[in-house]
Amino acid sequence: MSRNTVLQLIAAVITIAVLAVLHQGLDWFLSKTSIDFMVGVFVGMALILLVWIYEDRKERRSRPVGGGRGAEQQSARHTIDL
Repeated sequence: MSRNTVLQLIAAVITIAVLAVLHQGLDWFLSKTSIDFMVGVFVGMALILLVWIYEDRKERRSRPVGGGRGAEQQSARHTIDL
């Protein structure tokens, strides 16, 4: 077997193990929480996503049309900082 094949097999085994642990942990966590809490979590995530989309669209509209490469890089830095 080549080195790449061995590394891919190791990565696949590690990924499956991590996913199995996450599955067990989430199952335990969700069994301990109430429905009201989970509804609140999902509503909060939806609100955060809506605010993020609104701010992203506002930023894109305020960007100059003929902007140079520097403005694009600066915007990417701000997104990474977010």
